[in-house]
Amino acid sequence: MLKDSIVLTGRLLIQKLNEKQEVVYETEVPNLVVTSGKEFLASRMVAGTYDPMDYMAIGDDASVGALSQTTLVNELARVSNTSSTASGVNVTFTATFPAGTGTGSIVEAGVFNQSESSVLVFDGDNDVDSSSHEITYVGHGLTTGDKITYTDGGGTAVSGLTDGGTYYVIRLDDDTLKLATTYANAGSGTAIAITDGVGTNHKITYGTMLCRTTFPVITKSSSETIAISWVVTVG
Repeated sequence: MLKDSIVLTGRLLIQKLNEKQEVVYETEVPNLVVTSGKEFLASRMVAGTYDPMDYMAIGDDASVGALSQTTLVNELARVSNTSSTASGVNVTFTATFPAGTGTGSIVEAGVFNQSESSVLVFDGDNDVDSSSHEITYVGHGLTTGDKITYTDGGGTAVSGLTDGGTYYVIRLDDDTLKLATTYANAGSGTAIAITDGVGTNHKITYGTMLCRTTFPVITKSSSETIAISWVVTVG
C-alpha cells in the first residue's frame, strides 16, 4: 500500500566545545520543518527553483517555533554547512560556529538556502508606482524567480499583496521590480497589479528556511565553538 502522505521530521544534536575542542555540553532536540521548507521540497521535486540548503544559523530568541516563520527571530550568526548529505530517507546537515562567531545566549537555530536573509525595507506609498505596479528599491540584488515574503510593517498592506504572503520577483533592473503570484508567472512576466500602501516599514524578505527549532540556553563565549548535526527525515 502506498502512503498518501509524507511527514517531515528530524532532530538536531548540538555540542559546545571549549578552546581545546573538548565537548563540554551537548543536547538533542526535535526540529520543526516550516511551511517554506515543505514548499522547498515540493519545488525541488519538479523544477529546482530553489537553491540547496547549504547554510545554518543560530540566534538568541526563544519564541516558540511556528510553521509560518521564514527567518530566525533574532539571528546572531550564519555559516556555510560543513556537509549536507542524503542517505535513504535521511538528510544530514552539519555546521560549526567557531570561536568568536555568534556569542551570547544561543536558543534557536535554522537551516537556510542563502548566505543571508536579505530584508528590503521600503515606503508603501513613495516607493510603489500604482500605474506601472513597480516597487523601487535601489540595488535590490534580486533576480527573476526569487521567492520572497512580504510584510506590511504595521502599516496598511500594499493593495494586491497580503501581509505575510509569499511572492516571486520579476526583476526589471537593478533598482525596480514587480511581484508575481507563482514562479511560472514570474518567468512569463505576469505581475500582480499593486497600488500604494500606508507606512514606511514595508518589507521584502528573501531566503528560504527549511527548519527552525529552539532549545535550552547554551551560553557561548568568544573562545567556545558550537557544532550542530541536523537530521531531517522524509517518511
